[in-house]
Amino acid sequence: MTEIFLSIQVSVDGYIAGPDGDLSWTDVGDDDVDELMAEQLRGIDAMIFGHTSYGLLAPYWQDGPTERAVDREHTRLMNTVTKLVLSHGTPDLSWGPAERIGADLPAEMARLKDGGGRAVAVFAGAETSRTLLPYVDEIRLVVYPVLLGSGLALFGERRQPLSLVGAREFPASGVVQLRYRRGS
Repeated sequence: MTEIFLSIQVSVDGYIAGPDGDLSWTDVGDDDVDELMAEQLRGIDAMIFGHTSYGLLAPYWQDGPTERAVDREHTRLMNTVTKLVLSHGTPDLSWGPAERIGADLPAEMARLKDGGGRAVAVFAGAETSRTLLPYVDEIRLVVYPVLLGSGLALFGERRQPLSLVGAREFPASGVVQLRYRRGS
């Protein structure tokens, strides 16, 4: 059975973006955090994006950064992994390989889970993450040492018991990855 996990960067107070979509707080210059992201990309067969995230990231990754070896690897992996775009419309899927999902989400997620391949990562904003939460086996929060005070909250008022299955700290930046599974 294929695992589906949500991996997302979050502030200590639970925001995935600051006011006006600010993400500057995620640029901590920690090579080990960058390697964590590459590690996750190496272990997946596909990524699920919302149509907005896909549209914003496509121009960046198509010509992605190449300064460091890890940047080149991120760019290569992001451009070769299958991208599944959750949309009810017909988004431009020119950043491939890509396909649209969302016509019958329960059936499509069941097909992914029964696929037998490597993991599928949800790499999306708050709305898509909330939509896909019922299908996610593991939540991987990459927590940055900052209080934003306001912005875009990850889960809103949703309640879901979770069990901690792993924690990894990155002392150079103070970033922590917390891994949770559904539990009580």
